[in-house]
Amino acid sequence: MRFVFSMFFATATYAANVLAVLEIVPKSEVNASITEMRHLTDELRRQAISILPEDSYTVLTRDNMISLIPPDEEEAKCLAEGCAVDIGRAIGAEYISQGSIGNFGEDMSLSIELYETMSGKLLGSIVIESRDVKGLLSAIREQAPNLFSKIYKSSGASKNTRANIPTNINTEKTQFKTSTWVAIGLDVLGATALGLGFYHNAKGNEYYKTYKNMENGLEPQVYKSAYKDIENSKRNRNISYAVGSALLLSGIAIHIWF
Repeated sequence: MRFVFSMFFATATYAANVLAVLEIVPKSEVNASITEMRHLTDELRRQAISILPEDSYTVLTRDNMISLIPPDEEEAKCLAEGCAVDIGRAIGAEYISQGSIGNFGEDMSLSIELYETMSGKLLGSIVIESRDVKGLLSAIREQAPNLFSKIYKSSGASKNTRANIPTNINTEKTQFKTSTWVAIGLDVLGATALGLGFYHNAKGNEYYKTYKNMENGLEPQVYKSAYKDIENSKRNRNISYAVGSALLLSGIAIHIWF
């Protein structure tokens, strides 16, 4: 394999802790284009970049990978056979990840593995099943951060570097989702209360028009009842406006704060 110059290039150019994310390859004929599989690979790299401190880790880009692994039949066969660890060692990457996509019944199945190249140890893997590529993409965004955080855990980084990595990604996501749903709930309640305010305002206007049209001919008891309806509508309108505004402002504050 033509990896001699690639290996020299990798070790001379990049700092320690290099992660190479190989292109996702098809296991068999799948309902996904090359462009879509490249997009899934790019999302994997983005998730790795977002979770690993840039001062301690280098994630190879697509251009880096093209320059390090010149395309030929032998290397393409190696990628298809899943010898990712061999490729990682050849290009001088400490960690390497590769995904393969195939069919599972009526669904698409994406398998992603992460290796430590020196030992060949499998650090982690995820298997994603979805009816379409969009579902695979969404699952990558949700599960890939946990997968790539295993690199940090295996590298024995210093305590200062450890602070850059979330200690519990799932907990942070759960907190984010909880705060988001609370804010949405407040927004809905606030909008409902404001809607009631508009309703009471319209109702009060109707009462007022009826009162003005019948003012001269109303008996005192009917006049008093009509005036009471107007006042009740005003009061209910003001309460609805106040409550609705408070709920909406609370929801907006939670959106901004969290």
